[in-house]
Parts: sequence; structure tokens; C-alpha cells
Amino acid sequence: MKLHKLALLCTLVPSFFAYSGQEYYEARSDAMGGAGVASSNNEGAAFVNPALLGLNAHKDNSAVLLMPVLGVDMADSDNMIDKFDSLIDSYDGLAAAIDAGNSTDIDVYRDDLILDLESLKATSAYASAGLGFSVAIPYQRMPMAIFYKSYVNAVGIANITQSDIDTLANLDINNPPAVSDLASSGQIIGGAVSDLGIAFSLPLSVVNIPISIGISPKFQRIDTYNYIASANNFDASDFDDAKYRNDKTNFNIDVGVAIEPIDGLVFGLSGRNLISQDLETVEVQGESYTYSVEPLVTAGVAYDWRMLTVTTDVDLIENKKFKELDGTQYWRLGGEVRAFDWMSLRVGYRHDMKDSTANIYSIGSGFTFGESFFLDFTGMFGSDEAIGGVVQTSYHF
Repeated sequence: MKLHKLALLCTLVPSFFAYSGQEYYEARSDAMGGAGVASSNNEGAAFVNPALLGLNAHKDNSAVLLMPVLGVDMADSDNMIDKFDSLIDSYDGLAAAIDAGNSTDIDVYRDDLILDLESLKATSAYASAGLGFSVAIPYQRMPMAIFYKSYVNAVGIANITQSDIDTLANLDINNPPAVSDLASSGQIIGGAVSDLGIAFSLPLSVVNIPISIGISPKFQRIDTYNYIASANNFDASDFDDAKYRNDKTNFNIDVGVAIEPIDGLVFGLSGRNLISQDLETVEVQGESYTYSVEPLVTAGVAYDWRMLTVTTDVDLIENKKFKELDGTQYWRLGGEVRAFDWMSLRVGYRHDMKDSTANIYSIGSGFTFGESFFLDFTGMFGSDEAIGGVVQTSYHF
């Protein structure tokens, strides 16, 4: 049974990892395809490359408060959640009809339940959410930022057994058996990573070329989820109940470097989660999975030219989440046009070089109100009717 479910999970990787390429939300970076290793501003530098704090300090010495950034994305092209709700209604109706001895209603609800089970075969749904904040402090000798970010993603799977359908099809409506839970089930598997840390950046100059080195020690909490319930009792909101969740807290570290060989041209390199971590899910019905937080090394280049920024990032190594599944390795591309002093327009694209996930397109904008308040929006979309959005506010002092 576990091998069967692993095979099913492998077919659902594109949904599960649709938006998990960078494992944080930041509206400007997300709008530019997730690229930020060489182009992130002070609001998001602590999330992706702490070295940029030092490089940006030469251009902008204002303190920045990012509070909050909120992101969410989902894909339920199969309408799996609605179909489970319909199945539960049909099951409850059948149970009530059997208790009442109403053969007409038994026949109706039996047929409805069979249709619900058939419609749920090989269906899945995906959801992800996250939040974060940062406070960037522009000390000239050592710019720093305090940051927090949390990111959770989960995939829901319908495990439908043919035996349920066969039993219902052969049900004697005049002498039905007592109602019992279905053998078919719904399952949600997921993981979450939360970081609280301080990013330090050391600005340097080598033969008049600005170079910056960054480091971010952080406390990290990892949560895993493995929720399984019979199809007639499935409730997606129960997935994070304590009995289905496992967690651990550990120390981790990010590092980065950034260099600006000519004015406007920036090369960046970041290594995040340099200390590998594994956490087993709780075992439910004999099944458990291993969630991994592994080093993610990404290189990037960005060029600022007056009103235009173009940037690209590439992951240098494969990034795996569940050990039982394939990993991802992203190439990201994006750009920003500062159309007016008070508005920016951004577009982006992300491609998984391992072909485990769908291509993701993004578009966004940023608005400035006065000299201190910034508001940024991003929308993302891909195959399987996947959609996502990010909104954030920041304050410059």
C-alpha cells in the first residue's frame, strides 16, 4: 500500500512544488520570478542573500521595516475539496436512509456516493502560505537586519479503493448492512519551516570594487504533517492537529556574497540552510515520510540601468523536500520598470530544470506613498489552474 501511495505522490510533485522554489515570500522578488540573490532590496535581502545589505548600504542609508509580507497560493483544478464535501453529504444521507429503512433514499444516496467516489479517483489539491517581517538597520560598518519568515506547503490526495465502489454497487437496498467507514481515504502531507535570525553584512572594497559578505545565524523550527482519514470523515482543516504533526527546533545558518564590478552590475551567491536537517512525519496507518531541509546554493546576476532592472538566478544544486520524491532546481528570470517615481511594474518567469514542476509566471507592481510608505502586490499563475498572490507593506525611515 505504501509503494502505491508513493507512486501516486510522485505523480503529484508538480502540484506540491508549484511555488516552493524559494521557500519564502517577498513581493518584489516573487514578481520577478523569485530572483533576488543579486537584486533584492533591503526589505528582502535577509531572506535570500544577507550580503546585499552591505552593498545596498552604499546606495540607501535609510532603515526599513517590512511588516508584514503575506503570501498564499493554491491549485485545486480537480475540485478535490468540494468533492470530499459532496461525498460526506452522500455518505451521511445513505446512513440516515439505512437507519430509517427507506429503500428509495438508500438507492438514491448509494448511487450518489458511487459517483462521488468515482469523481475523486486520482485527484489532488495543493496549498501554500507564508508570512514574514524584517527590520534592516543601515550601520555603515556592518549593516544588519532582524528577520522572521515562515513557510508551509501541503498536498492533499484522494486514495479511492475499488472495493468501496463494488460493495456499494452490490448493496441490497431492501436488506442493507450496517454502515461502516469507507476504506477509501483522504490524506494531507506537508512541511513547514520557520526562521528567526539576525543577518550581518560586512561591506568591503577591493581595488575600489564594492564587495560584501553576509551571514545569517538563525533559530529554525521544522514541522511535518501526515493526516489520513477515511473519506467519509475527511476534513482538510484538521491536517495540523497535534496528533498528525511532528516538529523540532534547531540552529541553522545562511551565508552570501555580492560584488559590484561596475556601477549597476551585481553578482551574487547565497547558500541557505547550510546545516542539513531531516524530520520524520508521525506514522499514521503504518505510513511515514521524511521531510528534509537541505542546503540551497543559488547564483544570480542583476543589472540596474536608470529606470530598469533585469535579473536572473539559478540554483546550483538540486533541492529536495521529501526524500521519497524528486527534487527541484530552478532558473528564475525577471525585470522591473520604474515607470514613475511612485510606481514600479514587474514581470517574471520560473522554470524547473529537473522538469518536476510546472513553469510559473508572475506579474506585480509597487507603489510609493510619500517618502516612507511602500505597498507591493504580486500575482502568480501556472498550469493546473494554479494561482498565488503576495502583498506586503514596508516603511522607510
